[in-house]
Amino acid sequence: MASIDTGRSATIPMPWGGGIFPLELPPDWNVQVAWPDLSGAIGDYPAALRAALDRPERGVRFESLVGAGRKVAIVVDDPSRWTPVRDVLPIVLERLHEAGVRSEDVSISVGVGRHHAVDAEEMRKRVGDAVADAYSCFSPPVDDLSQYVDLGTTPEGVPVRVFRPVAEADLRILVGSVLPHLQAGFGGGYKLIFPGCSHRSTLGALHRQGLGGDAGKLLGGDLNANPMRKAIREAARLLRGPCFSISHLIGEKDQVFRVAAGDVDAVQDRLSDEAGRRFRSPDGEPADVVVAGNDPWPGDPMMSFKVLINHRAAARRNGLLVGFFWTDPEEIDRSFPIGALKAISGAGRFGGWLARRGLKLADKAAETFNSPSRFMIRWARELVVDRDVLVYAPPLRERLGPRLGPIGLFSDQTELWSAAREILKGVETPSARVFPQGGLTYCPVREGG
Repeated sequence: MASIDTGRSATIPMPWGGGIFPLELPPDWNVQVAWPDLSGAIGDYPAALRAALDRPERGVRFESLVGAGRKVAIVVDDPSRWTPVRDVLPIVLERLHEAGVRSEDVSISVGVGRHHAVDAEEMRKRVGDAVADAYSCFSPPVDDLSQYVDLGTTPEGVPVRVFRPVAEADLRILVGSVLPHLQAGFGGGYKLIFPGCSHRSTLGALHRQGLGGDAGKLLGGDLNANPMRKAIREAARLLRGPCFSISHLIGEKDQVFRVAAGDVDAVQDRLSDEAGRRFRSPDGEPADVVVAGNDPWPGDPMMSFKVLINHRAAARRNGLLVGFFWTDPEEIDRSFPIGALKAISGAGRFGGWLARRGLKLADKAAETFNSPSRFMIRWARELVVDRDVLVYAPPLRERLGPRLGPIGLFSDQTELWSAAREILKGVETPSARVFPQGGLTYCPVREGG
């Protein structure tokens, strides 16, 4: 990743929903801007995909693993990623049929995990009209246990309950992307099934594997030492039949840097290494203020708040985190119901005070009752307990008002920076680190941090 020290005062051209937003920082701040490395995007994606399929990692082409009468489950990631699913599927399906697999023996599932189910319209956008019309396409119902196959329990105690079409297939083809993840180190690979196509009980148990300490210390870290990733790999051992990965390193929409295919773990390791080189922030002293935009993601608030958590370590304790979230009004409740957001907002300042001081108790209660939401409570706690948080997001401000619990919401930059100055009034010349494309970059917690 390249970083640019802009010194005092700057107007930074922040990517914003396909356009540019002029980020106007206070003129007396010392500012450093960090951008991801977006060089070297693939020019001819279909050719690159075919080449990867012809020369898979560890040498086994998926066509050699199937034949007439065999069932194939294709698992794709959900619409919160820019993975070129619509470009992948026709090429993969053509090869499957050339190998003798019938259309009726192919299923396509979206690994939604705890995100909202993908409805018929979204499914067509994700897989394409021709594929949606010709193949069985599913958004796994995360709470309907009858739709899942119980494959047993991992050594870590995780119950492995997998969506039936995926569990009972003779071959699973996983189509996704590798990006930094708070608990799993990096997303992608077997995570499309665990928890993407898993029952809620499996989902909660897997996420709890990463709750032994500060999740930021797992972000972008060594996959072989990551407790959640190890639990995912143990769960994958209980699947009957092979899995094949088609995975991507992506940037902005329609920007693919690398496509790799073959053995799931080999592909995951290779792309995770490159993601770290491109997206990890250079080490530096924690700043008084961290500003992060949510580009390139489409404006889902939960994904946007993950952006702040991914950069939390760049701000000093008792410092300030500022999010600039381009928000598509149609995406506001993709991962978190708008009714719940309004309830948090309606609690006002007292609710914010209680949230900051009560999150530790809520975390403890969730642990006691083995709540599947415990990892969400932990993330919220880590975000707001020892740092102030302000967010510029006009659609959120319009729908929710000026506060979301302890978080201030703004639709005017002048008002936001006025609030920031009040928080930082004891700091003569604030230092700031800015991540305009915070949906890609990340800053892990350093040892001792």
